[in-house]
Amino acid sequence: VACVAWLPHGRAFRIEDQREFMEVAVPMFFKQTKIRSFFRQLNLWGYRRISKGIDAGAWYNKFFLRGQPKEMDKMVRIKIKGNKKSK
Repeated sequence: VACVAWLPHGRAFRIEDQREFMEVAVPMFFKQTKIRSFFRQLNLWGYRRISKGIDAGAWYNKFFLRGQPKEMDKMVRIKIKGNKKSK
């Protein structure tokens, strides 16, 4: 899907078209319907939005690297206090 792309160095990704991303890509893999909810999930999974430099606006996680899918096994979602949902 062209609405999201890896940056050339492969250590971060950028959402190029938020509307298309939410209408096409997100429903294929996630339950979120709002971009802000999706961003919150990224934060809970340890992603950080790059705010300065040439990569500004992109998302980075040290375990989400192009060509290294096994690294994703190391990702951990931050637990929210008071959330008592059961599986």
